[in-house]
Amino acid sequence: MRFPIRVKLLGALAIDLLLMMILGVFAMHQMAVMNERAVFIERHTIPSLDTVGDMTAAINRYRARQLEFLIYTNNGDRARILDQMRVIETEMTGYVQAYRALVDSESERRQLNAVEAAWHEVVRANHERFIPAVRLVSDGSVQPFYSRMNPVYATLDREMNLLVQENQQQARASLDVVASSYATARTFILFDTAVAIIISAAIGLFLSARIARRLRRLAHASNRVAAGDFVGSINERTRDEIGDLARAFDQMLSSLRAQRAELEERNRALQESLSRQAQLMEEIVRGKQAEAEAERARAAAEAASQAKSAFLATMSHELRTPLNAILGYAQLLHLSKAVSEPHDAYLERILSSGRHLLTLISDVLDFARIEQGALELEYRQVAIAPLVEDVATMTLPLAQRNHNQVITHYPADIGTIETDDRRLRQVLINLLGNAAKFTERGTIQLNVVREQRHGIDGVRFDVIDTGIGIPRDKQDKLFKPFSQIDESVTRRYEGTGLGLALSKQIVLALGGTIDVESDFGVGSTFTVWLPTAPLAAADSTSLPPQPHLIGEPA
Repeated sequence: MRFPIRVKLLGALAIDLLLMMILGVFAMHQMAVMNERAVFIERHTIPSLDTVGDMTAAINRYRARQLEFLIYTNNGDRARILDQMRVIETEMTGYVQAYRALVDSESERRQLNAVEAAWHEVVRANHERFIPAVRLVSDGSVQPFYSRMNPVYATLDREMNLLVQENQQQARASLDVVASSYATARTFILFDTAVAIIISAAIGLFLSARIARRLRRLAHASNRVAAGDFVGSINERTRDEIGDLARAFDQMLSSLRAQRAELEERNRALQESLSRQAQLMEEIVRGKQAEAEAERARAAAEAASQAKSAFLATMSHELRTPLNAILGYAQLLHLSKAVSEPHDAYLERILSSGRHLLTLISDVLDFARIEQGALELEYRQVAIAPLVEDVATMTLPLAQRNHNQVITHYPADIGTIETDDRRLRQVLINLLGNAAKFTERGTIQLNVVREQRHGIDGVRFDVIDTGIGIPRDKQDKLFKPFSQIDESVTRRYEGTGLGLALSKQIVLALGGTIDVESDFGVGSTFTVWLPTAPLAAADSTSLPPQPHLIGEPA
């Protein structure tokens, strides 16, 4: 059977590739196993242990409040301590719910239920037995505390320890799986590599020795022909490329001298022509492929962008409709006074959270409209002074929450600007809201002056705060959608990172610019410039800006 050298070499290469593929598949499998367990530890074990720590701290604070309730005999102090106990009970309920979302096994769920039951027993014993008993005793003795509450606390501590042991056992099991996978992968890689080296060396040595021996025979015959000895033949019997070459060599001996010069010349010309044709063909194919790939990538990017924008617009609208109903009913309940005093605060939280969520959904909807080129602008003459005072008053409660002052500066004859009133308010409220959020016990200023840029009359709005500031190496993230300076999981300040990006797009749509200057730890200044039609009023520089104090620190 004929086995060409090319087939032999490809067979040897195929064996090596097969071993490498087996090694790669096995290594990927083991890495997937190790990654799965590592992710389990990161997303389950660590958060679970953190939550258990929070629960333990809450239990200790609850126990301390009981001791204070026992020691203090003043009714006012006891009422305050009782309120603190109720706050801790609410916190503990939240910790249990947070841990329940991390439960990964039935045994862990049962143990969490046991901890929850033990905690409820502590709370029940506290309100039904301990507090009534303490109120009947006025000497402040601590003995009733240990005699009445220690057994239920002992049960709670035991269940908490069992829950911690369950988490530690899961962590140890995951680490054992990672260690076992690593050891197995290392052993298999070493074994597979050794086998590949041995097989490759054996095949290479065998083929190279046999091919070299046959080539030496051809070389010896060639030397004889070069010396003018055309007698004899190679007599190669193997049916492969070298055998064919030897037989052709024998046939050429009679005509080699007459045809060699012409053959070499034609062969050289042919090789050059084929090389040029191959290069030209490769360049044509590469050019066509590049054009096709670029066109496909462009079409895919446009389709993805349109689908994303359409999805954001549709979902934002669908979410806002039921949210408006929720806010409406909550407002009716609040205004009708149908809810008792302890639960009225919950309605306030529903309304506050709903309004915040409605604002976020509106921002997403506006951003989707901008991406689709469907942002509608309604231009009209807007009085600047009332607008400035209005937006400052609207953001005052948020500023006072962090004990800030809000101050506005503008000339008395600031006049009007022709723009979209609602969109300008949206930009200014967003900038003032950001300043209030990142500033504590400071000052927030909104300065407005007329300014001409590139021969165009306009109005400049400066929002200046004395807040935390922005590092210069992170300021490039400010106007990117869904991006924040602090993107870690434990960031202090909430937000979607969409407000500044949306504000920038609105300002650009209105024909203006938005810039920022900030120093870390000193404060930030956001500047919005919008064009306006020429006004007949006097030059704004003739009247100095007058400060308007909007709010004192709360």
